[in-house]
Amino acid sequence: MTEIGLFANSGFLVLSFVMGIVLTFLLSLRLNFLSLFIKFLSFASLTIFLILLVSGLWRGVHPILFDTQANPVLSLFNSLSLLACVSFFNLKPVGEIKRIKVVLGSIASFYLAYFGGIHFFAKTGLAIFNDSAMIIFALSMQLILTLVALAIVVNQIGKKFSHTSYTITLAMAPLSIAVFYFYFLSSFTSPKEVQEIQFLLQFILITVLFIRTIYIGLSNYLPSYRKIFLYIISSFPIYFIVKFQFFEIKFLSNLGQELINKFTLIAIFFSILTFVYYTLETLLLWYAYGTKSYTSDLEDVEIETEHHIVVLIPCMNEELVIKDTVQSLLNTGYKNLEIYVIDDASEDNTVAELEKFQTDSRFQLLRRVKPEAQKGKGEALNWAYQKVTDKYLKNRGIFENTLITIINADSSVQPDYFEKVNRVFNSDFELTGLQSKVQIINKDDNTAQDLEFEEIINATQSLRTKTNTVAFGGNGQFCKLSTLYSLHELPWTDSLVEDFDLSLRIFLSEIYNVRNVQYDDIMITQTGIYGDHQALVKQRVRWAQGNIQTFKYLYRIIKSDNLLLKQKLELSFTLLKPWLMSIEYLVVVYTIIVMAGTIIISGFTASIQIFIFMFLLMVLYIFAINLVWATLYNRNQKRNSEAAFTGKKVIKDTYYLTKFLILLTQIYPQATIRYFTAQNGWDKTKRQASIKDNE
Repeated sequence: MTEIGLFANSGFLVLSFVMGIVLTFLLSLRLNFLSLFIKFLSFASLTIFLILLVSGLWRGVHPILFDTQANPVLSLFNSLSLLACVSFFNLKPVGEIKRIKVVLGSIASFYLAYFGGIHFFAKTGLAIFNDSAMIIFALSMQLILTLVALAIVVNQIGKKFSHTSYTITLAMAPLSIAVFYFYFLSSFTSPKEVQEIQFLLQFILITVLFIRTIYIGLSNYLPSYRKIFLYIISSFPIYFIVKFQFFEIKFLSNLGQELINKFTLIAIFFSILTFVYYTLETLLLWYAYGTKSYTSDLEDVEIETEHHIVVLIPCMNEELVIKDTVQSLLNTGYKNLEIYVIDDASEDNTVAELEKFQTDSRFQLLRRVKPEAQKGKGEALNWAYQKVTDKYLKNRGIFENTLITIINADSSVQPDYFEKVNRVFNSDFELTGLQSKVQIINKDDNTAQDLEFEEIINATQSLRTKTNTVAFGGNGQFCKLSTLYSLHELPWTDSLVEDFDLSLRIFLSEIYNVRNVQYDDIMITQTGIYGDHQALVKQRVRWAQGNIQTFKYLYRIIKSDNLLLKQKLELSFTLLKPWLMSIEYLVVVYTIIVMAGTIIISGFTASIQIFIFMFLLMVLYIFAINLVWATLYNRNQKRNSEAAFTGKKVIKDTYYLTKFLILLTQIYPQATIRYFTAQNGWDKTKRQASIKDNE
């Protein structure tokens, strides 16, 4: 058995044997010890990887460890790839996910126990099979693993992991083993031929697992550190094969090296492009930041028209927040006001929370019922819009003096909110719309979400004021009823960002002189998402996917005769940004994989030192930009007498903003995958607390 040469120089496989036994035992206990199993598995596989990493850092991997004429360590990395799938796939173990976890865990258990056991038998001289039977058994087990891994990926592409297809795959395994046995048994004449067959099967398995794990990382939420280890561990076997020539198969190594060189050039190009784009965008935002508009500049405006403000609040299962929102709007005291709460077949106590407002003439509850209800925010808004429009047509209302307002169910406003809006529309009767500045309630010391909205997004809208491309942002948007009616179609679509989609269609319409504005002191407050990174990423993936959906308008924007050059440029860059961010994320993943593989195999080379130095410079550059945003944020907070301005507070806010932006880097590849796989449905984000609880 030892002459087969598959298990030489493989001390790590003793640990694999122990891991395999423990893993099999834990899996047999199913869900009771699943969390313990995941933690143990993560620690064990990470320990092995760190041993290799430290070895590579100091002196490169020892040549005995990576004997290119025998590939036991390649078998180990097959196991590590499987372990990465199970350990870092941190989703709830239910339904399809549960089956995938159990199957992958079972494969990893058997794989590790198998190779560890063979190593043990070889070292102790205990022979339980003859050489021919051992050869067939080894290659057959490798074939089963490859078939099952292929089945997992194929079923993932088919968007389901069905019991039937898995059963068919297992049924094919005995047939494949029989073909292997009768066809190849007489042809095995040397250990080298056995190695070549096993290497081919291992290479297929590694490739399949690489595709699977990269897909998991790109399409699902995972903490950043888990994603990094998922990418590195699962891709290292591929990188290992590229760097070493097994059995004189030079074409594979040459092809891999050529691909790495090509991808590196592409990565450098997009990194430079992203750096230039990010720098230019930041400089423009800082320029626009100093040109913000305030309603205090309109004190001399004569109020000739008291606009009729119609508030639409789409609402589904909002019992925690809806009462405070409606009360805040009524407390403004604005008389020419109508509030329509659109209950989209809520299944909680939302309707009961609104009972106290039924006697107020400014309040109306519109209730939708299934099957028409719960088809999306755009559908609910269009339904209410038609009712309002029919009412105004019947009563011969003045569309030009009526403002349709969209407000989220978790919002609050200042008492003079509508008075300021009315003043703005009196200052320029040609205005078509207005977007409020959004403030996020800070529940704890982490101000990242509020900083993003109050400073970065607000500066973006200030820049759009200069280019006349101010877009509606969902909450606190005002649009003249005459403008919406002039579209000659229902205003809102089924887009995941129906507000931005509406903005683009208005700009592309035949409406004369479209112009929206934003004022820095017309502010609306809403709740954020705290302590639940997965929910936060899910919300932002939905927004990013919606932005990708609007890419369809790019050609019309470029060809439009009604848009000025500055409008075309700003809108085009906005539509291209999600794609650029997706590509840059892949570039970062590729860079991490290549750097980690090079360090482990070749050590801390001069080129790697340069890469790390450049990477640290980029991190410092991003941190410095975030430091400026945090400084501006704290200065404004002090100006509003909300908080003291201290250097410690600025550094803390910079840290939170940087951490927040790193977390959000994963949203664009997820959104892109969902877009191309036509996954357009979304569950509503659950409210964490009422508005008052967050204050």
